[in-house]
Amino acid sequence: MSEREQDFFIGWAETPKPDRRFLLGASLGLLTLSGVGAALLARSQAPVGTGSWDMSDVRTFSGMLVREPYPMLLTNAFGDAPRTAFLVTNGKTGVQRRLGALADGPVNVMGSVIQRGASAMIAAIDGDAWIAPAPSVAVPEFATWAEEDLGEVLLVGEVLDAKCWFGAMRPSSGKVHKACAALCVRGGLPPAFCSGGTICGESSEAPLLLRADGGPHGEELLELVADPVHAIGRLVRVGDVTQFRADISAIHRL
Repeated sequence: MSEREQDFFIGWAETPKPDRRFLLGASLGLLTLSGVGAALLARSQAPVGTGSWDMSDVRTFSGMLVREPYPMLLTNAFGDAPRTAFLVTNGKTGVQRRLGALADGPVNVMGSVIQRGASAMIAAIDGDAWIAPAPSVAVPEFATWAEEDLGEVLLVGEVLDAKCWFGAMRPSSGKVHKACAALCVRGGLPPAFCSGGTICGESSEAPLLLRADGGPHGEELLELVADPVHAIGRLVRVGDVTQFRADISAIHRL
């Protein structure tokens, strides 16, 4: 009789040698296939981008408050040249209601930085002490603050919420991020438009998305968030911020 024929499997007894060899080989094969599958899956995923947000690094930033079209701070805190930093909360909402009757002008803001390349946001601390008028603060001079019309364009891409794309969430684009993006835009966070035929995670810039008149979009934009779309509008440069101005009627799903 063969070795196989002599072996009889008993659950509490030692596993027969042929079965041990088979199980060992099968286990090694499954481990190898799992590793290869995981590597291929990881390579197929879109890059998450280079954005960052250290919530523990809370600082005071001085500059010029501008409330429209979205609250922002014009500040010299990010280097030699004046920069624009959008103002947001630590959650999925903007700071519009928290500004109260505070008018445009010099202020101090307490918060942490969300940054992706040249794009920056300040996530304000909780409570009422996050912002205060600062009459003695030197207001940054924006030599290019006047609007510069860059012309009409047709862009193909995706509507994102700027906070997540700047670095608050990774990944920050695509279907996996649709629900989060919709909540953020509904909460008053500025939307951005990722275009240029690149994967959004690899893009270095996503213009602020506004209506054709330069005002913020309403909730009608929500159904288009995180879907592939094409839009006709105008690129406008305001200071160091590029805006893509397109009415909702000019944005269509692909």
